[in-house]
Amino acid sequence: MKKYFFAFILLIAVSSCNYMEERSTPHVKTLHPPQRNEISSVAILPFKNKTEKKGAEDILRKCFFTNFSMKGYNVLRLEDVDERLHLAAIDASNLDKEDVYKMGRIVKADAVIYGVVTKCSKRFFGVYSQVVLGAEMKMVDARSSKIIWQADHTETTHGGSVPISPFSVPEAVIESSINVREKVIAETADRLVKKFLASIPGKDFDSPISANVISVKSDGHSMEVYYRVQDGDTLSGISEKFYDDASRIEEIRSANMVISEETMKAGQELIIPNVPILKDIEESQQIDRNKYKKAVYRVKWGDSLYEIASKVFHNGKRWTVIYDSNKNEITNVKDLPVGQVIIIPLTVPKSDSFKRDI
Repeated sequence: MKKYFFAFILLIAVSSCNYMEERSTPHVKTLHPPQRNEISSVAILPFKNKTEKKGAEDILRKCFFTNFSMKGYNVLRLEDVDERLHLAAIDASNLDKEDVYKMGRIVKADAVIYGVVTKCSKRFFGVYSQVVLGAEMKMVDARSSKIIWQADHTETTHGGSVPISPFSVPEAVIESSINVREKVIAETADRLVKKFLASIPGKDFDSPISANVISVKSDGHSMEVYYRVQDGDTLSGISEKFYDDASRIEEIRSANMVISEETMKAGQELIIPNVPILKDIEESQQIDRNKYKKAVYRVKWGDSLYEIASKVFHNGKRWTVIYDSNKNEITNVKDLPVGQVIIIPLTVPKSDSFKRDI
């Protein structure tokens, strides 16, 4: 009799409110904090799901992305990461089989985060419910393939309440059923992520955050070219950069609510109208070169300046023409990051030479 009494008291303590989280901490398997400012950008790769709960991996990944910025890193947008993987024809379900250095180059990040959902269950017992979410996570230096941090944990949320009279049974059942809704899974994922983050090495908040200078985005109807203003830029210089003509300032002004030299600021994004966007570099051969002098192209896996020049000019040695149009954005002529948008000149200037090697 005493055994049942204590069990009853325990049940009341556990379920006296709508839900209760467990006090627990992740099991940290590996912890090798990087040197100061060694890691700047981080990409959260698509997570794997070993459970029958569809979408659990997406819920956990989005929670991780939402909270990870508090560690001070430049966290790449999930959409950008997924798009770069797609451009490189990488199977997101088998990322653990891909070379880590290769993954870092594809997504343009110093470190990558892998995640696996190991448990995701919802249990309903009338007046009591339980949500269980477990995961294994690791953060890897993409340049050295060294594991910076690795941990696993299972988070549990208890819900419901013990009815104090037969008339309160329906109310208790409702409270319990609320706990097993998708919202509680998201809340459980949020607590799981925050416990993981407490053990992940952070970065100073005063570190510079890089951004793509040239990008291609949808305005809801079509794709547009955007340029992020740099220190020292002028409207005539931007016009020269994209049109090979410094006199087309009015087109840029009109597309950006009549911007002026006085109102233009570094870091501001400008729409650059009437610039062809190449989905494949071979499309450069189909453009009217009397009408357009330059186009833009998003780098794909395996691209090089030499290969691109070979397809645009039928001569790989003309790679210098492309480099000269992007010399402020290209940091390594031998390694173009997947997803970077570059300017493609459609004609060869008379001043170009073949003296430089790649």
